[in-house]
Amino acid sequence: MKVTLAMKPTDTSFIPIEAESIVPKNFLSGTDFSVWRGNRELNLDEVFLVSVEGEADRPEDIEVVILGEDTFRLKRVGEYMDGGKITVLGDIGMHCGNFMSGGTIEIHGNADGWLGREMAGGTILCRGDAANYCASGYRGGRKGMTGGTVEVFGRAGHFLAENISGGAVTVHGDAGDMAGAEMRDGTLIVHGDCSRPAANMKGGSCYVYGTAHAMLPTFKKIGTVRHEGRTLIHFTGDIANRGKGNLFVKDYRYLD
Repeated sequence: MKVTLAMKPTDTSFIPIEAESIVPKNFLSGTDFSVWRGNRELNLDEVFLVSVEGEADRPEDIEVVILGEDTFRLKRVGEYMDGGKITVLGDIGMHCGNFMSGGTIEIHGNADGWLGREMAGGTILCRGDAANYCASGYRGGRKGMTGGTVEVFGRAGHFLAENISGGAVTVHGDAGDMAGAEMRDGTLIVHGDCSRPAANMKGGSCYVYGTAHAMLPTFKKIGTVRHEGRTLIHFTGDIANRGKGNLFVKDYRYLD
């Protein structure tokens, strides 16, 4: 089954839409459900032109395609998603893929903050940039992402994979400050530069194929290793927290 949701033009394009109901499994029983625009509950067909092709007996056989000029206003798309696929032909708003445990979300544009927040499984592909807190947990939480895969083909913002406790995150561009902060397990790979990576990490592996700026002094240098055809400098730590994590960087600069 293919469900196409084309956003209708509106004069209230500045108001975000809470769209946690947009997950493949909900379309097994039709399209008669709602989203919220501000404090107004709206039927799906009041916000989208809805088209359904084919049939399905399980979420894994459903693809939801979202398109339109204002897709960046959609928040919480794919929340608690456990199967199937969502394809966004544009940008997407905050909290996409919250608590996701299965299936695939592919975003052809940029993603706003908290992409894949506390996800437990499945795959998120972002063809553009991801804003702050990608694959992280909420402030004060003890766990961020626990499983699954997030791949960002552009750059990522600050606090990428904060509190990550499992799964794998790959960013093909640069990342911002504090990538992998409070990391407990899992794998984080940044192909570009970032600053203060893996601060206070307790476990897991963080790879920076570019330069780690403002490198924290609380990591112990071990030597060099070969990884994916690259020579990387191997550190363990963060020893400020008795951490047993592994940080690998191509180059690093301490804060002046």
